[in-house]
Formats: sequence, C-alpha cells, structure tokens
Amino acid sequence: MTTASFESRRIGTPLRDNYDVIVIGGGISGAQISRHAAGRGLRTVMFEARDYSSGTSSTTSKMIHGGLRYLEQYDFGVVQEAVKERRYLGIAAPHLVAPRSFMLTAFDWSEPKAPVLGAGVALYETMAWQRNQGQSKENHSPRFRWIPKNQLLKAVPWLDPEGLRGAWRHDDTLNLHAERLLLAIVKAFAADGGTAINHAKVTRILRNEELGRVTGVQVTDQTNGATKEVYAPVVINAAGPWVAQALGDLAEVTKLKVRQSKGVHLLTGDLGSQDGVFVRGKNGKHVIVNPWNGRTLIGPTDTIISGDADDAKAEESDIDLLLETIDSVRAQPLDRKEIISTLVGVRPLVDDGSETYTSSRRFDISDHASVGIDGLVSVSGGKWTTARVMGFKVVEHVIEHQAAFLPPLREFDSRQLPLSTSFGAYESVAASFESALRSYPELDLDEETRVHLARLYGTEHDKVLELVAKHPHLGRRLDAACPDIAAQVVYAVTEEAAVDLADVLDRRIVLGTLGYVNPAAVRRTAEVMAQVSGWSKKLVDAQIQAYLNKQDAIQDVLKPYR
Repeated sequence: MTTASFESRRIGTPLRDNYDVIVIGGGISGAQISRHAAGRGLRTVMFEARDYSSGTSSTTSKMIHGGLRYLEQYDFGVVQEAVKERRYLGIAAPHLVAPRSFMLTAFDWSEPKAPVLGAGVALYETMAWQRNQGQSKENHSPRFRWIPKNQLLKAVPWLDPEGLRGAWRHDDTLNLHAERLLLAIVKAFAADGGTAINHAKVTRILRNEELGRVTGVQVTDQTNGATKEVYAPVVINAAGPWVAQALGDLAEVTKLKVRQSKGVHLLTGDLGSQDGVFVRGKNGKHVIVNPWNGRTLIGPTDTIISGDADDAKAEESDIDLLLETIDSVRAQPLDRKEIISTLVGVRPLVDDGSETYTSSRRFDISDHASVGIDGLVSVSGGKWTTARVMGFKVVEHVIEHQAAFLPPLREFDSRQLPLSTSFGAYESVAASFESALRSYPELDLDEETRVHLARLYGTEHDKVLELVAKHPHLGRRLDAACPDIAAQVVYAVTEEAAVDLADVLDRRIVLGTLGYVNPAAVRRTAEVMAQVSGWSKKLVDAQIQAYLNKQDAIQDVLKPYR
C-alpha cells in the first residue's frame, strides 16, 4: 500500500518501513517520549489516531505547575520533580509560558487553617529554590507572601468577604497555548530526525508469537482507510486514556489496569481578577479559578468514569458541582450568563486503589515482557508538567532492556534545551518580540497581530509573515475579536499537518480555544482551508456543519443555565 496519504501530513523525516521505536499516541506523553527517543539517536516514528493534543493534553487548567495540593497527600516526590520540570519548560519555551500568581485562600471555616497553608507553601517554595535560574527575566517569580483580606479583595473582588482571612500568594506558571507548546515539542522531535503522523490509528500490534516479542504495528490512515505495516523491535504505547484500547487483542494478555478520571472546566468571561485563585469550597471540593486569554477557567472536576474516553462529555451534574463549589466562596453567585463553554478531558490515572482526587499523578511503565510480549511497553498516569522527565525515563528503560535490538546511541540532555521554534539568545521575551515587530515592516499588520504570531510560532512567525507578503489578503483577521489571521490557516495545512476544520480552529490557532466560534468565522476559516486543500463546496459545507454541530452539542448542556 502506498504511503502517499500518510506522507501528505508528515512532520519530520519521510515515513519508512523500519524503525527502532514506534510510539503510539501524539499527546504530551507520546510527544516527549518520541522526542527523547530521537534525541538519543533512535529512529522513531509517532502515530496519533486523531490530532496532536486533541485529547487530554488540550483540556487542562492551562497550568505548568508543581502540584502544591499533592503535598497534602505527602506525594513529595511528584512535587519535587514537578517544580524542576516547571523551570525547564520555562527555559525551553519562554514565549509560550508565563508566570501566574495564585491566591491560596483561607476562610475562618476552611481547612487546613492559614498557618498550616503557609507552612505548606513555604515547603513548596523551598523545593523550588532554583525556580528562576536560567529563566527569561519576565518569567521570574517572586517569593510567596501573605496577602491580608483588604488587599486580597482588591485583587480578587468577587471573593466573599464573610469569614475571609486572606490568602497565601505563590507563583506557578501559565501554559499560554498548550496546543502550540505540544506542537513545538513535536517539531523538536522532527528536527532530531523523527517522523510524526497524525490521523493515523494503530489498529494492530504485530508480534512474533514464537519469539515472544513485538515486530511492529499496522496503522490505518483515518482520512481514507489505507493501511500500512511499519516494523520496529520496540513499541511504546502512550495513548493516554486509550492506552488499553490501543493494545487491541493484547489488552487481555497484558492485564493493564488504568482508571479514567473525567475533568470538566467551565470557560467563562473575564471575572475581574488578574491573579489565579486556588480555593476549597464549603462542599470540600477544590477548584482553580485561572484567568487566561481574556477568559477564566474554573475547575476541574475529578470523576471516575468507565467506557470509551471518546464518549466523555460535560453533564449538568458536573456543572452543578463546579457552580456549587465556586458560589460557596463568592460574594454573589456566578452570573450564569458568564459561562461561555465547557472543556472536558479524561486523565489516565495509575490504578493504585485510591479515589481519583487523591490518586497520584505519578506515571507507571508497564513492560509487557513479563507476560511474554517483549519489546512492548505501555505508559500510564503522569501529567503535562512532568512529561519531559517521563519521556526520559521511559526511553532509558527501553534502552536498558532492549539494548541488543538497538543501534549505538548518543547522549541527549533536554533539561535546559530550547525547543526548535524558541527564539535565540535574547535577554527577555520582550526583546524577542521587539525584534519580531521589525520583520516585514512593509506589511499592513498591527502590533497586536505581530506579537500574537511571535508568541504562537516563535522563530517560525517569519514564515507566516512571508505568506502575507506574497498574498496580502491572508493578513485579514478571521474574527474581529481575535488576532488570528488567514495566513495561519494556510500554514496549518501546508506546514503543520492540519486535516480538518477542528485541527485548525481548536489546535493550530487560538480562535477555537476561546469558546463558541461565530459561524461566519468558521466559514471564513473553512474557505481558506479549501483553497489549499482542494475541498469541493460540498466538503466545505460538510466541514462547517460538523464543526457547528460539535459546538452546538457543547452549548446544549448549558441551556438550563441561561
């Protein structure tokens, strides 16, 4: 079977028949594993069944964080690892992360009391004593401090003053555009010789039963049904919530146990505070209230679910729980008209027998050689912040146990290595953006749009500007309220493997991440895609309708609140 259809959306080196390592899954776990495998000199291909970050990796609280609440569970190892990794991500991509202050609130009635909270924050910051080393100066974070009630209410005016004592302020890191950051990691993997292909579902893991080991995978092109067999002595299953499903008929043999936890966020308008708030409601549940991109995220829930992760959706019970929690600490109940949309993700948790809220965010490496399937490894658990070190550990495990099947290796240390699209030796993010403003000065683009492009694309923003230079009409905005321009749509299709409308709107540009997209902007985006994808009018209409249907399904659950 020809590989032409796979090749049309390849990122990285051409698809071949044989590799050293095959990675299943293009979320943050698969991307970091792939990056480290290629960095060590292993010929690596990564297959993603849908689109990069189309699952759990894009439905987060938009934080790169150490996990302060894990101290309450005495999970010191996870916290220690996470605060280190938070710093490394700031060094790797300073244009895509930023400091964010969080207020850890204390009420008369809340537990633990303010002094205990302060001791926890102090321990947390002690673990992060190196947090500013090597960081761009804009990404430096100050020491924690106590914010008294009156000062806190000025910063967070919606908090209920009754019983409010104050808050401990500490700094974590905002993941400005998770989808773009993950894509930058995929591009770093490609720059090291890797091959990444999306909309390519692994439908069967191949093995030699006589030898008791895997030999590769069968992969199906989701766009046209074409199939291909790709061979490798090592297959790493990093499919997130779909990790058991990816094993196919081997799931029963491996006896892999992973629990699925549904996390729902409310996306609202700007609630009037610049700082994030970490609060425990009167019902005992925690929520993070995180201002982001002119919006606010409230959540997440943490609910055990079963069945196919594809079927997970926000339900009234999820929304009611979030509203009950946030309203219990507000001066006035949240205006339901502020709710723009919901985000739903499914986290794959290590099955350690605990409730999902207290379940560890550590990761597990399951080497299926123990059940007679040598060369097959599954990874479960973990989180965005610690995915880099997880990738490192998974690859080192493979190297240790599969050395006889692998080629000579090279050293690779990604801890303080900038991503391939990160700006060069600038003192600050502002300096890199100032330089970007001088690119293609003849173009009729406002400063907001230019900085927007520099932040999203890093050093590749010039390629987007080049499209505008060649075709000035591509400089027009897709929607007046967002600085995304038509050239980004062309770039998404021609350079970033976007296949359908959701790939572009939700995961290559910003517009679709901000909530409901105006149908006129959806059509404009589809029509630009059609010009470079060769879509017929019928296909354009079908793509538009599919995207609008997806939006309407999200909005339907919100109707009782409006």
